[in-house]
Amino acid sequence: MTKIKWNKREEPISERLRDSIEILQIVENKTMMVNKTTGDTALVSDVFEVHQDKDSITDGYTIDEDRWVEYITTIDGPKEDFSVDLDDAGWIWYDELETIK
Repeated sequence: MTKIKWNKREEPISERLRDSIEILQIVENKTMMVNKTTGDTALVSDVFEVHQDKDSITDGYTIDEDRWVEYITTIDGPKEDFSVDLDDAGWIWYDELETIK
């Protein structure tokens, strides 16, 4: 089986969290992310699927905001955000760093 190179994707955090097996592994292993812009690191503590449809979208949210990530940064402590916002902020998977060289 070929390992998928998530950091080569347009939205590495969100795309990896589309797979329920990956979500389970990420949460169980407290997988680390790194922000390629700031150099900050964070451990993922939990991931929630947010079930939305076009009729239930409210103020400022989009249908793409369907994965809620709780994570702990080494500088600021606990945080949480939608996975698409993590992608926009420059977060990538630490265990896939070799794929972006």
